[in-house]
Amino acid sequence: MSSESPPTLRESLSSRTGIAVVVLFVLVSLYAILFMAQFLAVVYFASVALLLWLLYRFVRAHERIAVAQERRAAVAAGEASERPRDRADADGVDRPASGVAEPGDEADGEDDREE
Repeated sequence: MSSESPPTLRESLSSRTGIAVVVLFVLVSLYAILFMAQFLAVVYFASVALLLWLLYRFVRAHERIAVAQERRAAVAAGEASERPRDRADADGVDRPASGVAEPGDEADGEDDREE
């Protein structure tokens, strides 16, 4: 999965595959109009080609979103392991603990309790 953006329509049409698709579309269009006398077949083929191209861009965009989310999760996991042990976050706000004991936390003994 590549994280580069999907090609634009102009970039797609300037590649070898794009040129082949355009030539094939022109030939099929000429056949449909001249020999079959069905202009709507051209509209049908054009709409199918456009929908397939949009589907391709949709899938590529979702792949890019997934890659970006994986990167964000990896960065967040790295930051979580490097956080200080105190309960204050980087902004200085003291947030309540989750109630789950973390490694290195010790239970209060009888001597440590306040009365």
